[in-house]
Amino acid sequence: MLKIGITGGIGAGKSYICKKLSVMGFPVFDCDANSKQIMNQDILVQDQLIQLLGKECYTEDGTLNRPYVAKLIFNNEQLKQDLENIVHPKVAQAFNQWAEAQNSPFVFVESAILYESGFDAHVDKVIVVDADMEVRIQRVMQRDLCTREQAEQRIKAQMDSAEKQKRAHYIIYNNPTEEINSQLFKLVKSLYKD
Repeated sequence: MLKIGITGGIGAGKSYICKKLSVMGFPVFDCDANSKQIMNQDILVQDQLIQLLGKECYTEDGTLNRPYVAKLIFNNEQLKQDLENIVHPKVAQAFNQWAEAQNSPFVFVESAILYESGFDAHVDKVIVVDADMEVRIQRVMQRDLCTREQAEQRIKAQMDSAEKQKRAHYIIYNNPTEEINSQLFKLVKSLYKD
């Protein structure tokens, strides 16, 4: 079974591509949704996060206090790293268990920080979804209801698209002018050859 990572910068449209692959019948694992579930349900992870960030990192109903955590780790690289060292191995473990249970020649895993988190070590191939900068800015502004400046800041805070593309096995261009379905069919065809 081939494990294929899907990544791309904010506003590139990797979730849209993952939905299309899912509709085509391929299993897709969502790292972001899974990490949220782990932080909200895994008691060992919760204990470690409370030790690291204080009990304010969870609300009274036991869910992660995301705005509080985001504020704490925003300008503290070490704290962010410590949090990731707790959560990422659990997500990788969940992905590998999930992948084993799938009955498919290949599975896909969506991760915004595939390279940054080292998650690329858990996959055989990587697809980078990309779009023109202006397209990405507009998508982020619409989705997050933020200013152009805020959208640009969020894009700049991530790994550079050119760097991601250099490391990718496949690239899907997700601009409004691109033909997505034909790119996906070509991709799937070449995956079957691998």
